[in-house]
Formats: sequence, C-alpha cells, structure tokens
Amino acid sequence: MNIILRIVRNLLLGSRPVSSQTRPEMHRTGQTNKASAKPVPSSPAAARTRSERALIIGVDFGTNSTKVIWQDLSSNSFEAFQWLPHVEGLVSMLLPSTVTIRDGALYFGISEQNVRQEDMWLHSIKLCVLCHRKSSICRCGNAKAQAGMIRIFNGNEPIPASSLACLFLAYVFREVENRLISQFPNEHLHMIWNIGCPLDHLDATGRRSEWERMAGAAMDLRTRVLNPTGSTLVAEATQLIRNFRVAPKELRNYFVLPEGLAAVKAFLESPHAEQRTYAIVDVGAGTTEVSFFFNGRMMNEPGQPYRPSYLADSTEAVGGSKIDLELAQMWKCSVEEARRRKESAQDGTPIVSAVREICRQYQTTCGEIIMHRKLTSPHDMRFKLFIIGGGGRLRCLQGALMQTGLPEHFSREALLQLKPPRRLKNYLGIEENYDLFANACGLASSIGWEYYPPSKVPPMKKTTLLRVGPKPDRDELYPK
Repeated sequence: MNIILRIVRNLLLGSRPVSSQTRPEMHRTGQTNKASAKPVPSSPAAARTRSERALIIGVDFGTNSTKVIWQDLSSNSFEAFQWLPHVEGLVSMLLPSTVTIRDGALYFGISEQNVRQEDMWLHSIKLCVLCHRKSSICRCGNAKAQAGMIRIFNGNEPIPASSLACLFLAYVFREVENRLISQFPNEHLHMIWNIGCPLDHLDATGRRSEWERMAGAAMDLRTRVLNPTGSTLVAEATQLIRNFRVAPKELRNYFVLPEGLAAVKAFLESPHAEQRTYAIVDVGAGTTEVSFFFNGRMMNEPGQPYRPSYLADSTEAVGGSKIDLELAQMWKCSVEEARRRKESAQDGTPIVSAVREICRQYQTTCGEIIMHRKLTSPHDMRFKLFIIGGGGRLRCLQGALMQTGLPEHFSREALLQLKPPRRLKNYLGIEENYDLFANACGLASSIGWEYYPPSKVPPMKKTTLLRVGPKPDRDELYPK
C-alpha cells in the first residue's frame, strides 16, 4: 500500500508525480488494450504535462446483482456506475450477477426475463463459490451446479464456480475501466480496486486468499473478456486461479475486503457518524454480516482522529435467498412465486427458520462484546441499529430483529436508515435505495483500512461524553 499512498499523496499535494518505474500495475491512458478505445496520440512532452487522477473503485459482487461506486480523490466525490447509461432509474445501476451459456458462448448480466428457452442461465454464482467449501449451504437453484462445481457442457467435466465468477469479475473490471478511460481521456488514471468478500475481518479459513486469487486472475484476464466471450477462456481461468500467486499489497492495485467492514466504512461517509456505539445488520441475498463497533477516539489515544473500534462481527451464509426457499416450501409454490408473494404482501409474511437464524446471529454477535468485556460503560452499551441490504427490507425480519432480546445492560436506542454521502453525484437517484449501494460506497471510501480488530480493542471503562456544540468537520475526523 505504500506506493499507492505515495501516489495519492503526490496527487493531493500537487507535487511531482512518481516515476512510472515505481508505480504498481495501474492503467495509464495511452497504454490501452485491444478491447479499449484507441489511445489519444500524444508527444513525450504532452505526456509529461498530462495531469494525473486517482480513483478508488468499490465493487460489490452481490448474489443477485453487482454494484460499483467509484470515488475521485481529486474532487473527493463519489459516483455510482451506470451499466445502462441511457436508462433512467435504479435498474441502470444494477448488473445481474449471472452467467448465461448460449450457443457455446458466455454472456454476462442477462436478467431472468431475457433468458431464452435453450439457454443455461446460472445465477447466484457467489453462493456457488461459497458452496465449494461448505456444500451444506447449497441453494442456488442452478440445475447443473453441485458442491461448488458446475457442468456447463454435457459430457464435459464440471468446472469450479470460481472460474465463472472470475470471468464475470473480469468483465466488470473491463467495462468499468474502459468507461472511466473514456470519461477522462487526457489524464493518467491510477485505479485502486476494492472488492467485497463475505468473510469476517479476522478470517481463519483461508477464504480471503481464495478470493484474492480469483480477483487477481480476473484482473489479468480483464482485457480479453468481452460480452459474449468464448468458452475456451473457462479452462484458462480455472488453471490461472489454481496457479495464481497474489503479489504483496504494496505491489498490486486490487484488494479483497470484508463486506461487514465495507458497511462500516459506508456509515463513516454518511451524515450519521457520531461518537457512540452502532450496529449494522447487512442482509444480502446470500449472506448476512453483523458488525458492532464503537465510533470514536480510543481512550489511550487522546486527540487522535475518530476510528471505528470493531467490537465484534460475524458472517453467515443465510440471507434473502434462503428466506425465499423456506417460504416456497411453506407455501408449496416455486421460489419465484414465493418471492413475488413476499414482496407484494410483506406484512403477512410468516417468520421462517432463516429469519430466526439471522436474529440468533445478531444476538450472539452482541453477546461477544459482553463476554470479552469490550464495553463496560453503560452509556456505550446504548447503540443505534442499521439494517441494510435487499434482504433487510423484509418487514417481518426487521420486526424480529427489533424484538430480539439482548444481553443485560445492552439496549438499542433507535433503528436508523443509512444515508448516502452528500458528495455522491447520483444522490437523488439512489437515496431511497441506498441500502443496496452502501457496501459499494464503503469499498470506494478509503485507500487505507485502519480499524481496531476486536482482539485489539481494550475494555472502554470511561463513560463516553457526547460533544456539545456544532458537529465537527468529518473530513478532519476521518482522513482518507
């Protein structure tokens, strides 16, 4: 990360750019790939005077849809990426996380209503990647998928779902990169990519390294993955992931980060960030992340900027898709019909086992704080709750979480709706649906990810006093 931080520091301070020999592998205009637009001719003198721009790109690879938000560090502004720039509304910013096999080729992002009868339509690829390690969570609904392996052609050996997810990510990287190059044609672009992953902040299972290999292989393949793309790349992606060696952080420009931490970073960009305890329950289609954190200065660091002290977190492979499956079994109908009934009559949706699992996860994660005495002040044990993610919109789930009993001395003060940062250019377009974009925004918010993991958070014995007077400048409290 040192090289990336030095680049950004030079850009922000207006100093002389670092030489190309010291830069990590970031795209610079004038060095495009075959799939990119033709580079603008420039003389060596013009190249030396060309301005530079650093962009942080947050990629939320979701079970149902993929969202991308990027931050321009020169203007400190955010912008949601539009997959369909000529279409208005939410649909233009949601790319279906699907791979479709049609006429021997791979198509990315085809929605269910556009599938043909002869197609093999693969959705919930992210769940299939998780299923390879833990087959008991299998519920993607793909007829050709089992235990994280997918048979895309009859008679051939099944291939890992991670290979298809890698090619999907490669397509995402290529589309976003090419669009940004077109948007800033006369500048050197330094792109930093943060990809969300469903894992705890201290992952002991090796899942992060698997996702880093998949993301690294996608970065290498991005210039070759078109839409559609040839099926011959599947075997190449499989081999590349198997043999891929992830470079040290200071030598690469892509990073895999926990989705729970991304939600916390999104909170820090919102107007809600005050000095107190918070909880975020992020219910996606396939996974649920619960994060408890104390937002403020550590007691042993007086005068330092605010940092989120990560008190406890958890990630479980239960979300909206499992709720839909259990409702379909209860109502004796298809999963698609159960989803439609759930969305059209939310007030009458029964509490199923998956909802109770999420409530237990929330309760257990809260209990971890008491068990390890991370908070001892009664004031700090009063927290505010955010429920985000598409699955978190279910009213019966919200009601169940609000009624879940908490450990002694813990109390929930309010249920809040997370708001986008005021510097988001598409603010009005996604304000009502920001719970779907919070992770992407959080991933795009920072180069450095400084936080205190639970094992490093000492007991907070002093009573936290809230500030009196005008709200402090958040740009000062939360350095980039």
